[in-house]
Amino acid sequence: MKIIVAGVDGYIGFALTQRLLSKGHEVLGIDCFLRRKEVDEMESKSAIPVADWRDRQRALEAEFEGHFSFVEMDITQSYDRLRKLFKEFQPDTVANLAQQPSPAYSMIDQSHANFTQINNVKGFNNLAWCMKKEAPESHMVTIGTMGEWGYPNVSIPEGFFRVEREGRKDILPFPKQANSFYHVSKIQTSDNAWFLARVWELKFTDVMQGIVYGSRTREMNKPELRTRLDMDEAFGTFVHRICASAIAGHPIPLYGSGKQKRPFLPLKDSVQCLELLVENPPTDDDSIMGYRVVNQLHEWYSLDEVAEKVVDKASEIGIDVQVEHIENPRIEKEIHHFEPEVEKLPNLGYEPSTTMDEEIEILLSDLNDNTERVENLGHVIEPEVKWR
Repeated sequence: MKIIVAGVDGYIGFALTQRLLSKGHEVLGIDCFLRRKEVDEMESKSAIPVADWRDRQRALEAEFEGHFSFVEMDITQSYDRLRKLFKEFQPDTVANLAQQPSPAYSMIDQSHANFTQINNVKGFNNLAWCMKKEAPESHMVTIGTMGEWGYPNVSIPEGFFRVEREGRKDILPFPKQANSFYHVSKIQTSDNAWFLARVWELKFTDVMQGIVYGSRTREMNKPELRTRLDMDEAFGTFVHRICASAIAGHPIPLYGSGKQKRPFLPLKDSVQCLELLVENPPTDDDSIMGYRVVNQLHEWYSLDEVAEKVVDKASEIGIDVQVEHIENPRIEKEIHHFEPEVEKLPNLGYEPSTTMDEEIEILLSDLNDNTERVENLGHVIEPEVKWR
């Protein structure tokens, strides 16, 4: 297959690109290096050294000769150039990971809120217009978040549910409840995908992804092919931040009660799932009018349960770390029901390849190999962005 990966330099994008190339696909990567700039803005950097892009590109080209190409581009600013790429490359699938992915970053101030929503919605729209004009038979896999659903007091279906009201029945999109300007941007993107599937008959897979964690996949066999791993409050996902806290000698910060439940997915399984979705476009059996919604997660825990796993694994390598409950900077339910349905990915062949305990052990080991670097970044762990 011929696949465009927008956001190729990112945490998941770089790992997914390697997986797709290892399976013999041809990949055109696009990036404007927004993630690197945003992490710099947070006065942070990857806790595990990450090669600059040119070294990464050369490593991919050497490892997968003739199957990888790259274009530096901001997809929100270069529509005509992007459309020309679609016309020339003729992708079978587009993987849209070119997004501002942080709730905290979107809540810093008015400027960051507006940037997040404009960037995420405009980037998706430009890709969709290119599909319509130049590759209408292609399929887009776009990354949403399980956070779009909020935390309803009922089970969360994969996109749609049956409704009966005043004697009438219908199948409707399940309601969404945003918890940040970022989450609102993802809901807007989901609504646009559902709209365009109906009016333009394009095919979309909308991935409601859990919190992804992990420092490596099997393809990352040399330093230039390692993905980034952030630990700051905006771009360090929960598991990464608390593992880094243990290595930095910093108490593990739990927001409020720590009883909030969250869905999790190892990076190894994230790329496995995305590979399956890229290679298997929506069908009449798993979509409505070409719009497929997938809950992409492996397991779910309360945050204090994950913290306890990190405490236990850290103790095995001689690190004593404490848990500290701090004031919750977010506005959220701390005790809530959480029961997502996960059927479509197992039906495509997804099988979990690892466990959280195994991945935490690898994470701690990789971070411990970079102790001085992690300790020097200890100042970015404590939250400063407030939702109020």
